Amino acid sequence: MSAMAIVLGKAGFVLFTLGLLIGIAIPAVRNSRMGLSAHLTAVQTGTALIAFALFWQYLAVPDSWSSPLILGLIASSYLLVSGILLAAIFPASDALPMAGKGYRGTPSQERIVSIVVKGSSVIMALDCLAITWFAVSNMSGTTS
Repeated sequence: MSAMAIVLGKAGFVLFTLGLLIGIAIPAVRNSRMGLSAHLTAVQTGTALIAFALFWQYLAVPDSWSSPLILGLIASSYLLVSGILLAAIFPASDALPMAGKGYRGTPSQERIVSIVVKGSSVIMALDCLAITWFAVSNMSGTTS
């Protein structure tokens, strides 16, 4: 396992643990539905980062792309959880209208949450597309 894959796995464990702590704090946030979303997102993305770390060596990502993609996965995961947690605390609802129904933050709070949530989602999607591209384009060279 490469050093960057180990960093990815450790970041996943930390995010998973933060997700558990967010779960404990759900009653303390202004929008508990959004707090639940932050909790679940942290636990699920933490688990996904751990899975990426364990499987990284089989995804055929070139060495020159590994570090930027791993850092992008970590940053986008933490930013997404942070954005959703901010939405629960403020409470803001524009970026996540289903979980935020009935709540409204100030215009600056809504803008901050929207930029963080939407920006992190774009980064995560682009990272996953790139990783999928490398994995699929190298399928003929897989080993058991």
